[in-house]
Amino acid sequence: MSIARKIRRFQSTYRGIPILGIKHYNWWVSTDTEGWFARFLTARLGQEAAQRFSLVSVFGKRRTFWFNRREKKIFYTGENVKRYPDYADHALPYTVLSLGFDYLDHPKYIRFPLWIAYLFNGTETLEELHQKVDALNRARYKKTDFASLIARHEGDTGLRLELFNALNPIAPVACAGSFCHNDDRLWQTFHNQKIQYLRRFQFSICPENSNSPGYVTEKAFEAFMARSIPIYWGSDNTVEPGLVNQDAILFWNQGGDNSKVLEIVSDLHTHPKHYDEFIAQPPLLPALADYVFDRYRKVENHLKSLL
Repeated sequence: MSIARKIRRFQSTYRGIPILGIKHYNWWVSTDTEGWFARFLTARLGQEAAQRFSLVSVFGKRRTFWFNRREKKIFYTGENVKRYPDYADHALPYTVLSLGFDYLDHPKYIRFPLWIAYLFNGTETLEELHQKVDALNRARYKKTDFASLIARHEGDTGLRLELFNALNPIAPVACAGSFCHNDDRLWQTFHNQKIQYLRRFQFSICPENSNSPGYVTEKAFEAFMARSIPIYWGSDNTVEPGLVNQDAILFWNQGGDNSKVLEIVSDLHTHPKHYDEFIAQPPLLPALADYVFDRYRKVENHLKSLL
């Protein structure tokens, strides 16, 4: 680990890294959503009020909560806490509010899945949320390539290689990440603009890193944003039921019989009319906008009650 990275990790654990004046502990870096919550809190509470809180995630030691105890800490995870034993309890004893994927009934917990931060900016009214959902459902992009799989590594389950080996015989699967790398266009042509890159693909191979009920990240939603059909595994093979059209997704059964899925993929790839009919299904249901607005309101009201 470089000296600069060690210094940043030390600061992240013990002092916090400020974003918009809000301290972030054990936070992730170099992602599109790094500062999303800081912007969300500032927009919803005002700058002065927002800075009375600090944010904590899972990328560091739990001892973070022992320092600066007077701070009102909000815990948020974009990861499956079952893979982070120190935070399996969502740090509820040490926070004023905890946010995550799990379905928990606790007065200090609100379910706030990561995909919200990828689809929306946190400042929308209910009407604006419905408008964005409608616009995403109506979007169409010209498809010139078969399928994309973007990953840094194979992962713990071996699923990515299983998917690559199963789908590549139908047509070449483009891998723009380190895993099975065979395509430089994400960086060279699209300058790491992932959604713009994905728009050219019929399918987006996007399994989760692990399987747990409710653990639904941005992966399937990035495919929706690109109007590419997700080939998905995770969350017991459901993606936000009641909010997302399950018929707009192809679910992969790891280690099981996927002959039907492969048959559908092959048919959609070789028959443009069939593909157009499939992609015409709106992936997001109207209830999704209402759900997201309800998350906004619950977080805002809970925090305002603490000021």
